[in-house]
Amino acid sequence: MIQPTFLSFLTLALAAGAVDARYLPTIQQRWDVSDLVCIGEVTTPVRTGITGFIDGSDRDQMSADIDLQICFKGDRPNPTKIRAFDYDVFAQKGLEGRSVYGYSGPPTGFARKGRNLLFLCSTNAPGEYETSVLIYATAIPLADQPPIYPAAGSAQFTRVVVTRELEAALLQEDRGRGDDNISDIDYLFDWLGVPDGIAELSRFSKSVPRAVRCDLAVALLSRELQSYEPEVISLLLDSSAPRLETGKRRSCSRSERNGRCTCSLAADFDPTRNNR
Repeated sequence: MIQPTFLSFLTLALAAGAVDARYLPTIQQRWDVSDLVCIGEVTTPVRTGITGFIDGSDRDQMSADIDLQICFKGDRPNPTKIRAFDYDVFAQKGLEGRSVYGYSGPPTGFARKGRNLLFLCSTNAPGEYETSVLIYATAIPLADQPPIYPAAGSAQFTRVVVTRELEAALLQEDRGRGDDNISDIDYLFDWLGVPDGIAELSRFSKSVPRAVRCDLAVALLSRELQSYEPEVISLLLDSSAPRLETGKRRSCSRSERNGRCTCSLAADFDPTRNNR
């Protein structure tokens, strides 16, 4: 006998406005509410067997061990091996008899296995921390190996280190997420701002493979940064490419077969107006 499939859409027991207020999309927001901002190597999160009743629903507690590598905010714990806790969006006991479940809302989840930029809050127990916002995603996955850091104590040390870490993450072929790492380009803009982010990506692109430059250019163009389109094309794709003329728009795509990027001009681009 074929067992029926149940579809259970899990929703947080909060008004939509409250959900938006709890989820913190930007690095600065996560930074501000955290006691400890560090980069660390995280083990695979596991369920502790404890279920908490949070925001009107049962949720399984998750824990992971973390070996901290460098801290930007708060006193670096000694020893540097700590344990962090978060809560899943659901409790497994609530899914009995259901083979499929769904969720609609802000990104959720604990830190992924490997190196992460972590945003944590202190607890009453020494060496134990909670994620700065329970349930919703805050940790940013990073590359397996750290980039070269500037000298400690140098001007804008934190800004440079986080920038290089985010850039290295863009080059990581697979962080076990199953999606495109280039999507994390938004974190770089969030961290540096759009003008400085464009300038930094222009510098960064000179040292990466052509396929990555193409991905960066397409990602930038898809984010409706029309006023920066000439810089995106000339600096990210080809340093010798001519600047675009008014009335021309260059559209770029990447071939699935050979990975090469091709561009063509269209006569409907006016940089003085929004071309959505």
